[in-house]
Amino acid sequence: MKRSPRAVFSAQVPARSAGGAGTEATGEVTDPREPLPLLRKELGTGPSGLSGREASRRLAVYGPNQVRRRERTSLAREAAQQLAHPLALLLWAAGALAFVGGIPVLGWAILAVIMVNAGFALLQERQAERAVEALEAYLPERAKVIRDGESRAVDVAEVAPGDLVVLEEGDKIPADARLVEGAVEVDLSMLTGESMPVERVAAPAEEGLALLREPNLVFSGTTCVGGRAVGIVFATGGHTELGRIAA
Repeated sequence: MKRSPRAVFSAQVPARSAGGAGTEATGEVTDPREPLPLLRKELGTGPSGLSGREASRRLAVYGPNQVRRRERTSLAREAAQQLAHPLALLLWAAGALAFVGGIPVLGWAILAVIMVNAGFALLQERQAERAVEALEAYLPERAKVIRDGESRAVDVAEVAPGDLVVLEEGDKIPADARLVEGAVEVDLSMLTGESMPVERVAAPAEEGLALLREPNLVFSGTTCVGGRAVGIVFATGGHTELGRIAA
């Protein structure tokens, strides 16, 4: 079947130089819906998965498979930032001009707007931080991967692009992956709002579907509710759909 022009997908994968040696790069790469042999080649992954050494090397390049949060600053510092951003500075100037121009009522009104705006901004920041913390709970603590031809359990933070992950009933999916073997039913409600599980199977991509609708892709933080499959990881950490929501 003739395929439409290939889309470009932003994910973490090891690019290959002209000489064939693997080199790391982060940027625009081939869509994970490409034919499986091409995806395996780009990810540098064979039927035996990554070697332990290669997985460690990729983790050093791409970082841990975690939902990243910015470091929390003190409340006083955040308040100062809200009171000193460009729009706030313009309002401060307008308030000062109002007082100088003999319109104190307008001046106090502008100051009130500055304070209320800063309060709402601080509240939104705290709510966003709590939301990101809640997203972290969707990731499992451990994941089953195939490395050096053997199945082993690793911390979810150690899952790297190119890893082969084993998915079974009851497992939380540790990263965005393309199924290469088997079939599973997955609860995608956290991403799509669908109340019923959907089937995901190792099969060619269907033309014209959105990424979340592709029948051969599974996503970080969703839950396998039935079946068994093996998938090749194409995105981890902040490059997953879950990571984009957190960002």
